[in-house]
Amino acid sequence: MTNGQLRAVIDSLGRLVSLTCYDKRTNSWSKEAIDSHQPANQFLLYDDVPLYWDAWDVMDYHLETRKPVMTALQRTMVVDDIGSARVILEFSLKISDQSYLKQQIFLDASSPYIGFHTEVSWFENRKFLKVEFPTTVHTTQATYNIQSGFIHRPNHYNTSWDSARYEVCGHKWADLSEHNFGVALINNCKYGHSAVDGILRLSLLRAPKTPDPKADMGVHTFSYAIMPHTGSFQEADVIHMAESFNCPLRTVSANPADLTKRGVDRGLFVLDTKQVLLQALKMAEDHSRTIILRLHEAYGGSTKVKITTRLPLQDVYVCNGLEEQLHDVDRDVQVQFVHEENQCHFEFSVTAFQIVSLRCLL
Repeated sequence: MTNGQLRAVIDSLGRLVSLTCYDKRTNSWSKEAIDSHQPANQFLLYDDVPLYWDAWDVMDYHLETRKPVMTALQRTMVVDDIGSARVILEFSLKISDQSYLKQQIFLDASSPYIGFHTEVSWFENRKFLKVEFPTTVHTTQATYNIQSGFIHRPNHYNTSWDSARYEVCGHKWADLSEHNFGVALINNCKYGHSAVDGILRLSLLRAPKTPDPKADMGVHTFSYAIMPHTGSFQEADVIHMAESFNCPLRTVSANPADLTKRGVDRGLFVLDTKQVLLQALKMAEDHSRTIILRLHEAYGGSTKVKITTRLPLQDVYVCNGLEEQLHDVDRDVQVQFVHEENQCHFEFSVTAFQIVSLRCLL
C-alpha cells in the first residue's frame, strides 16, 4: 500500500512487515519504522487473573502469558478501492473458540497514517487482548496524550519503579521519538498503553468476572492508526492528526457562494498557530448572547495566539471554568481585542499547557 506519503507492506495475517514515510525535507523515504524481526499490528492474548479485584487490577505477571493471535479465518484481501481516495484491506482472526475479530486496514490519499477499523466478538473469561507495534525507534522515554497536554514515561524497565509502570493511561495518542524520527499510535476510544524497548502496545479488551460476570461481553468496534513521522511529534502534527481521527469532518451539501456571504467559509474562529488548540465552542450557560471558547497550549511551551472571526463580537473577556468573568487582579492572561470593518481579532499569550476560557460577547 502506498499513497506517496506512506509505503507499507502487509502480510496475509494483516500484520505490518514494513512501513516508511516520505520526508519532504530530503525528498527521500525515511528509515524503516517496523522492527524487521517482529511484525506490527500483532494481536496478543494474555491471561488476566488479578489477586483480588477483577475489574480494577491488572497484575504485572500477566505479561508472562503472552500468546500471539495467529489463526486466520480470512486472510488479507482487497475489499474496496475507492478510485484514488481510499484503499481497504480486510482480514479476520480466530482469538479462541468463543471469540474472533475482523479488521479493515485503510489508507486514504495524502493521509500520514494507516488506519485499522476493528470489530471484535468478545466472549472470554479473564483474558486481556492487546495489539503491538514493534518499532525501530531508539529512545529512553515514550510520550502519552492526556487531557490538555502530555506526559513522559520510560521506554524501559531499568528500575523497579519503571517496571511498576507497565500500563500507562493515555488518551488519543502515544508516541516514541528519537532525533528527527518517530512513530505515533493513535486511537479513538482506548486508554491503556505501554511502551518498552521500542514496542508500542495498546490495550483493547478485558474480561473480568467480578462484580459483573457479563462485563464487556459482546461485539466491540474501535479504530486505531499508526503514523511514522520525521521530526518531533509536534513538528509532524501528531496532535492534530489524532484530533482529526477522533472527530472526523462531516460532509454536507452547500452553496460556496452562500458560505462566503455568511462569512463561514474560513470557520467561525481561526487560530494563527497550531500550538494552541480550541477544545470547546459553546453558548454560555447563563443564556446571554455570549460564546464561550476554551483553549489550551498543546506543545509544552509559551506562545502568542491570534484568533480571527467574522462574527460581530462586541468584546472578549477572560473567564474561569464556571464561565464567570475574571477581573484583572485574578487573571494571568491579558486579551487585546481589535474590531475591524468586516471582522475582529483578539490576541493573548499562554504558557506551557495553560488552559484559557474566554467569554465572547455578541
